Amino acid sequence: MLKKPNLIVIALFISGLLNLVGIFFFVWFLQTANHLKHIKREKNVIAHNLALMRGQNRVNDVLSSENVVKSIFISHFDGQEDTFAVLPPRAPKPAEGYDLVVYLHGMGSTFLEPFVSPESQTIAKTICDSRPDIIFASLNYRRAWSWGNDAAISDISQNIRELMQRYPVNRIVIAGTSMGGCTSLTYTALAPDDVKAKIIGAVSSEGAGDLARLFKETKNASIPNALINAFGGRPEAVPDRYAKQSFLPNIGNLKSDMRFAIISASRDTIVPPEFQKELVDVLEKRKNAARLFEFNGGHGIPPASYYLEGLDFVLNKHRS
Repeated sequence: MLKKPNLIVIALFISGLLNLVGIFFFVWFLQTANHLKHIKREKNVIAHNLALMRGQNRVNDVLSSENVVKSIFISHFDGQEDTFAVLPPRAPKPAEGYDLVVYLHGMGSTFLEPFVSPESQTIAKTICDSRPDIIFASLNYRRAWSWGNDAAISDISQNIRELMQRYPVNRIVIAGTSMGGCTSLTYTALAPDDVKAKIIGAVSSEGAGDLARLFKETKNASIPNALINAFGGRPEAVPDRYAKQSFLPNIGNLKSDMRFAIISASRDTIVPPEFQKELVDVLEKRKNAARLFEFNGGHGIPPASYYLEGLDFVLNKHRS
């Protein structure tokens, strides 16, 4: 029979052994977890680099394409150099002239957006494959966060006038996403008379009609900062600038026959769906033809088919 002191020693030995085993497995777990995290980080870096490579390859494909005409211009507004790109029409000129679609990119993007997004089927390709008699142009309209300020509006007008000199343009549709969706709406009201005379409407994706309200209600902190940068202050500090570049305060300047396709993301927290529903309600009360196109998703570029359906609505055409 073991003596009591021996039992205590054995118990202490087993307890110590278990502690050592526990420490070993704990250290092993930490090392494994760190290793897995390292592998995951490496995997993410590789995936990110591959995405960048694919994106850059697609950009290079666009810029080297024989179909895309890239134009560099000097802004009449302040002499800055900028760029826009055009997919010329593939079909013979209609008797009345070509329809021109002018696309305005989202915040942080460039004129390349519709040529590379969405990845599955791009906006530009979808529209031009379906409507080969269309001229498709994508503009930088100043900085990646211009939000349709004075310089942006001036550059849009300058680019459109240059396109009107190159091609016999019959009708113009302004399209855009997010920041571009807001600006596309505003431009239909603020365009100079010679351009506005040819504008028949807009295809606005995830747009807002009141930029001061967007400043207050968006869940994305980068948008208020960008609006401050674009307009020189917060809405309460420079309310006139926000009103000047917002669609709803200028809606009285619309032509009565303009048509509006409003694309809305059901789970958008950046530019909430309520903004787009309000746009349709206000436009319909003014007797402007307007239709809401909803898709199930968050903020971003929707499938290109929505832009095509919206364009058909604005052109008042049925899908061929």
